[in-house]
Amino acid sequence: MEITISSLILWIAPVSLLWALIPSKWLNARALTAGQLAEGIAWAGFASTVLAAGIWALSSSTPVVATLTDASWIGIRFDALSAAILLLVAFLGAVILRFSKNYLAGDARQGHFFKWMCVTLGAVMALVVAPGLVQFGLAWVATSLGLHKLLVYFPDRVGTLLSARKKSLVSRVGDLCLIGAFSGVYAIYGVQDFGGLFVATQEVGGSLGNYSWICWLIILGALLKSAQFPFHTWLPDTMGAPTPVSALMHAGIINGGGYLVVRLSPVLVHTPEALHFLAAAGALTAVYGSMVMLSQTSVKRALAYSTIAQMGFMLLQCGLGAFHLAVLHLVAHSLYKGHAFLSSGSAVDTAKKLNAKANYVTLPQNRIWFAVAVAVSIVVALSIAFGVSPSNKPGMLVLSMVVAMAITQMVWTSMRRGHTGLSLAQTAFVAGGLAALYFVLAALAGQVLAPSLPAQVPPAPILESVLALILLAFLITSIRFQDGEPGFLSVAYKRRLYVHALNGFYMNTLANRVARRLGLVPGKR
Repeated sequence: MEITISSLILWIAPVSLLWALIPSKWLNARALTAGQLAEGIAWAGFASTVLAAGIWALSSSTPVVATLTDASWIGIRFDALSAAILLLVAFLGAVILRFSKNYLAGDARQGHFFKWMCVTLGAVMALVVAPGLVQFGLAWVATSLGLHKLLVYFPDRVGTLLSARKKSLVSRVGDLCLIGAFSGVYAIYGVQDFGGLFVATQEVGGSLGNYSWICWLIILGALLKSAQFPFHTWLPDTMGAPTPVSALMHAGIINGGGYLVVRLSPVLVHTPEALHFLAAAGALTAVYGSMVMLSQTSVKRALAYSTIAQMGFMLLQCGLGAFHLAVLHLVAHSLYKGHAFLSSGSAVDTAKKLNAKANYVTLPQNRIWFAVAVAVSIVVALSIAFGVSPSNKPGMLVLSMVVAMAITQMVWTSMRRGHTGLSLAQTAFVAGGLAALYFVLAALAGQVLAPSLPAQVPPAPILESVLALILLAFLITSIRFQDGEPGFLSVAYKRRLYVHALNGFYMNTLANRVARRLGLVPGKR
């Protein structure tokens, strides 16, 4: 079995990375062939991953490790976590490459684009299946370098060049954090392969002692990789890059921080303070990103801030110890965001059609509490039905609040469309069904990923309660912010909040001033 799975998976990342050796000039002259070859390799990789995952699932389902050297530095680790994420990356990569053939048809540098797209995909895949710290670290850096080549595909777009340089600076700091953390892990445990590391963690987990800075560096590296506040300012400014690049970045690469935390969760759970900080930072970013997203008039910038917010929610889940829910969130968000960017060209027409059908009515603001009550009732009922509570599932209080936020939004939108009685009840029923599906998928993810995740996660009831109240306050504020009744901008606090949110609360302005002083602004020294 090990030979079969390794023979199916080992070739995918190296073949994609070998594109770096092919001259761009040669590929540009054969762009059509290059595109067909890139897409063919991507679909073959996806098919191999599906077959390998099927063989693995039907066998003992124990981790399969295969390395190219005796030192176990380069190879694959195929377990529940890497299998799920590799399937996701391989599928999205194939779809994005297929889209790119038409999107960039006739462009003089299309071959160059396919080259770096394949290299970046190969680096992401090498990161996902990494058997240890060495390959993970190398792939982490290679992913960033490949993405930089894609971001500067149009070198005459000054805004995109600035964002790429800001992103490069943030990434280099993140790289240093990871190198320092991995060096510390190896110094303490004496192993670099994940299998040996996780065994050593279980046996001598408390030996971290005065070396808790290792976990803090890992957390900081995750925050930097996933564009969390205040390190996010480069992401909304990358919209000048080709749309396939945005799709790959938002649906795949930006998830690297979450994957890092989940993969090293057996180590991180021994420093609960670092995880609690991660939860707080994720919650802050989620609230910030959501508020700014609601004010944006540009489709792609709104999607960028949506990604920032969703990464915040994912890291919030990691910080609360709900690692399986973070993986579920990662997969769902990647599929949604990949589709959202690839279809962003038709988003305006779609919005026009939806707005033409919707006749919103003005409702008293106190009606919001009815929508909240319906949502909370549904979540409480489902929690009882599925036997989950904050006492037996870490993070469930906050995560249930997130589900309640989504249900409240659905119910409130239905009420604003004038739905009452049976039609409103139907909306509540659909919302409850979607929430129930989420609970089912969460339970399934917990069972499938259990062997790859730590068994014990320290609870944080006070932190959870505070974060739940913050999310509730954000829910009420955001709905009032976007209610859109006549005279919306005549309300003083809404007008001020809208202006500040539209400008991202001026974080980009501050970041650009720093970039100018550092000489990162194109054409200025």
